[in-house]
Amino acid sequence: MKKAVGLCVGVVLMMAFCCSVKKETGALREEYSMERGLMRFFALCERDAAGGVGVVERHDIVKMLTHFLRMDGGGKKYYLLEREHISEMILAVTEGLYSDFILINRHGVVVYSRENDDIFGKNVRTSLADSPLARCFANQDKELHVEDVAEFPPGSGRYGIFISSKIVVENTFHGIFILQAGIDKMDGYLEDKTEVLDYNGRYRLTPRRELILSDHPLRGRMEPGVPGSFSQDGRRYQATPFEFHGIRWMIVRER
Repeated sequence: MKKAVGLCVGVVLMMAFCCSVKKETGALREEYSMERGLMRFFALCERDAAGGVGVVERHDIVKMLTHFLRMDGGGKKYYLLEREHISEMILAVTEGLYSDFILINRHGVVVYSRENDDIFGKNVRTSLADSPLARCFANQDKELHVEDVAEFPPGSGRYGIFISSKIVVENTFHGIFILQAGIDKMDGYLEDKTEVLDYNGRYRLTPRRELILSDHPLRGRMEPGVPGSFSQDGRRYQATPFEFHGIRWMIVRER
């Protein structure tokens, strides 16, 4: 009889333990699923950037396009003839995540854009000095740089991130390759009642598009890069840092 009672007690305790572990595991899974998802997304972007750079370097595309730029008063017609072929080669080694591919030569001149003819031939250090392209070019010494959410072209209402890698042919810097990804590609990673801020407390990812780059109510209360919990206007929030090659975010969950 004692053995039976002991066995029953053991079974009950084991079931309680398993339920507790399952509940805790479920909470942890919910807690970190967004971080894992974002890391997978950026890892894919990193892989695609390497694939695109490989194509550009193998075919010495920047040198060719820079030569076209000097021809026939800017070479736009030659560039347009080659653009489809170049785009096909880059698309062959990347996923369908990107709204544009951009090439900037070592002088800072845009020599290729799959989608935006308006920026062709412009120098990012002058004509596009206040753009995410200029900031990517300024980080040309890095193997990979991710420029945080920005509106480009200005006034378009199109927000995206920009993943850039340097192009090197025969140990010589030729320019940079940029993948432009709209933030809609990351909407699926946003959990319920969760938004992403930069370290200055400004919205970067949120379903409420009108708030992007504006200040969050918690601005000034979070320590950049340090997890924490906060209360504001009767609501409870938890902040978790997320970093990746230039990205410095706080993932903020309302509890």
